[in-house]
Amino acid sequence: IMLKEITPEELIDKSPQEIQLIDIREPYELEDGYILGNINIPMGDILEKTNQLSKTKDIIIYCNTGRRSRPVVYMLKKLHNISTYNLEGGYKNFSKTLLR
Repeated sequence: IMLKEITPEELIDKSPQEIQLIDIREPYELEDGYILGNINIPMGDILEKTNQLSKTKDIIIYCNTGRRSRPVVYMLKKLHNISTYNLEGGYKNFSKTLLR
């Protein structure tokens, strides 16, 4: 399975109407910051909550560094045939990109 990734720059260029952002971190981790417009579905819950995933938008999944979101992107495709993107470098990379 080919893992699809999206860079922070590519994400910033997308219109909010065409994407669904899923933050798979635990709720307490969001205190460090998050990307506006995200839906928080912790990693342990996402495979049971696929009904919350958009059927029409590009779904972008992220965690703090990209380490946890990668296997989630893989499993959604493998088990449910749902194509999603992994945000390269996660929230940390995204927030650094915004500061540049």
